[in-house]
Amino acid sequence: MTASFGYYAYPWNLHAPRDELRHMQDAGLGHLTVAASYHAGKFVQPRDPRARVYFPEDGTVYFHPARADYGLLSPRVAATTVAQDTLADLSAADIMPIRAWTVLNHNSRLGWQHPDAVARNAFGDSYPYSLCPAHPEVRHYAVTLCADLARGYGVQALLLESPGWLAFAHGYHHEFAQVEVGPATAALLGLCFCRHCVGSAGAAGIDAEALRHVVAGHLADALGDSSEAAEARSRALIADDCIRRYLGWRCTVVTGLCAEIRAAVPAAVAVRVISTCQRPHAAAIWEGHDLAAIAAVTDGLELPLYQPTPDAVADDLRYVLGLLPDGVTPSAILRPGPPDMASAAQLDATLERVTGAGLR
Repeated sequence: MTASFGYYAYPWNLHAPRDELRHMQDAGLGHLTVAASYHAGKFVQPRDPRARVYFPEDGTVYFHPARADYGLLSPRVAATTVAQDTLADLSAADIMPIRAWTVLNHNSRLGWQHPDAVARNAFGDSYPYSLCPAHPEVRHYAVTLCADLARGYGVQALLLESPGWLAFAHGYHHEFAQVEVGPATAALLGLCFCRHCVGSAGAAGIDAEALRHVVAGHLADALGDSSEAAEARSRALIADDCIRRYLGWRCTVVTGLCAEIRAAVPAAVAVRVISTCQRPHAAAIWEGHDLAAIAAVTDGLELPLYQPTPDAVADDLRYVLGLLPDGVTPSAILRPGPPDMASAAQLDATLERVTGAGLR
């Protein structure tokens, strides 16, 4: 099977879109996926002639919204797109298919503006970087954004990132902790118990308020005693049936949102979901991602196989393929450079594993 390759790119790096698309085409690439909705960051860009270190605006979009019915949450157009509508230029060039990389619930700008719309841990502390997909206005914003983008720019597909909750370990600005927070404890810290989650889970027969008290009591103990024994107690709590039921309910929330987006987007535009913001994929359930269910209600998954060795990539890919029914084949994203890859040989070996598994 012949592989089909494309780039993921940021619009602020594409200074002459038509020329750059020609270069990509000459290099054998078949499509371009460009960020159309994105979050904050700090990017080292060794070859960009305009900025070697770049800070994008937080929680902005890189297209011009046309709809007026966004509701409580509304998109803000990035200044770089006000100056040059790169996505429109890419589509108008008609050189190769353009796909829109669409970040949804990872949006600190909207989180700070609308504190009722964000995830809250068992103590009630808010996570402004993570919009809660159980909140009706968050869902309305995500569906409206995707429908608006799909109808206005002639894109081939939307690539949805973060349709669920973000994990506790996020990489926020100047994170600081003087206690060890193990992965199991961090997973529990990432659970949302906002009023929308508690109410909706209750309607599904889950006493989320009682569970919140259990988790809060455990976390108070675990954060005060960052020993291996405390982490072991976190692992034991994770195995409890009440937690598993809550995770299962969260998955229905995210799967339902993905289905709503698919229904709102024109059929000619594919809707694919970037499967996780973590590594490995076994952690995706903590984002509310039931990978098989999401694949069933959309046009499939795109897997960020961000692993340090070809064998680790193969293991992670094997795990995901084991969840999906026969005949459902995802696509993959690779990062050929630090921190994931150290050489061209490593990239070749990784591609061999990925294409050998049947991915294109």
